[in-house]
Amino acid sequence: MQFLLFMCVVILVQSSVVLLGGFRYRSLPRPLRILEWFLVVTLGVVVMGFVLSLFHVHNLWLSHLYTLIELMFIVLLYSSWIKQKRTRSVLLVSFLVFFVFWIVSKFTFEPFSIDDGWTAMFSKVLQITFSAFLLVEVVRENEIVWMNDMRLWVVTGIVVYASGTLFLFAFFNRMLQISPDRLKIIWSVNWILMIITNLLFARAFLCKE
Repeated sequence: MQFLLFMCVVILVQSSVVLLGGFRYRSLPRPLRILEWFLVVTLGVVVMGFVLSLFHVHNLWLSHLYTLIELMFIVLLYSSWIKQKRTRSVLLVSFLVFFVFWIVSKFTFEPFSIDDGWTAMFSKVLQITFSAFLLVEVVRENEIVWMNDMRLWVVTGIVVYASGTLFLFAFFNRMLQISPDRLKIIWSVNWILMIITNLLFARAFLCKE
């Protein structure tokens, strides 16, 4: 019962942030419009995974696909903010390398039948690295209104979730060997971080350009 309630809270928070972004969509700059579509896709994946789990249907393949989609959206988002062409090229090449790694992993050591621990961990490391690139560029600017800079709220949300779940995803397959009750307790960390991240994204939607 607690599992269902917790999951419903996560979906409620995510839905609220998506609605906020949708309500302000026309006034949002291009990067936040990308963020809004990313959150729509994320919400769809979370809801689909939740429904499939209720009917005890295999849903690990969703995690595999989402790992790739998540990094793609983050590269698009950051590339729309980063001004240096060389840095944008680094992001693009890194994503292409990850895409090849992702494809190879599905046919070798990480098929859809198990959790995507290694590819998810690699993706989180890239997200943190890309966030550092953007932060360096932001800090170099002379005039920054820290509390009203949408980039900082978005980057903070992405770094909080990526760093908080880095080892959680890396060792998920091993965690499957423990009791279901303990696994739910450990996995609740993921949901808490999702809520915090979505609240930070909501704050970004409220920033003035």
